Amino acid sequence: MSIVGTALMLMVTSPVTLPLHISMQATIEQRIIIRIPTRPTQRPRRRAPSGIVWRERPTDDCQPVSEISRARFTRPGVVDLLMQDRSLVRARLSSECVALGYYSAFYLVPGDDGQICASRDAIVSRAGNECAISGFHRLEPRQND
Repeated sequence: MSIVGTALMLMVTSPVTLPLHISMQATIEQRIIIRIPTRPTQRPRRRAPSGIVWRERPTDDCQPVSEISRARFTRPGVVDLLMQDRSLVRARLSSECVALGYYSAFYLVPGDDGQICASRDAIVSRAGNECAISGFHRLEPRQND
């Protein structure tokens, strides 16, 4: 047999290889983390300096993160949120979360709807500790009787 005949025989008896189709997939995920600056308080007070006493009223279980302007830790387990419209909303936490008061800010990771919700979301300290939000209340000045 000649070299050409051997080559033809190898081509006929060897398996046929088809070109490979390579596909790649990339998944891009976004996670938005919002830093909320806090206003330091000197000592917890029972009354505001102006003598205003605040009353908690029921409000929605979800608050839009884009409306939060600042926050203040008034006592363990409580974060008061100053909203863009100058109203106050109190976030009650499921535990005292004393570590939150040591830092000048905390983080919120809103849901896909752009809101933070009670029983769903948490406040995260700069050290990474999470404090679940148990509820929200609107703060209104109590009328003197």
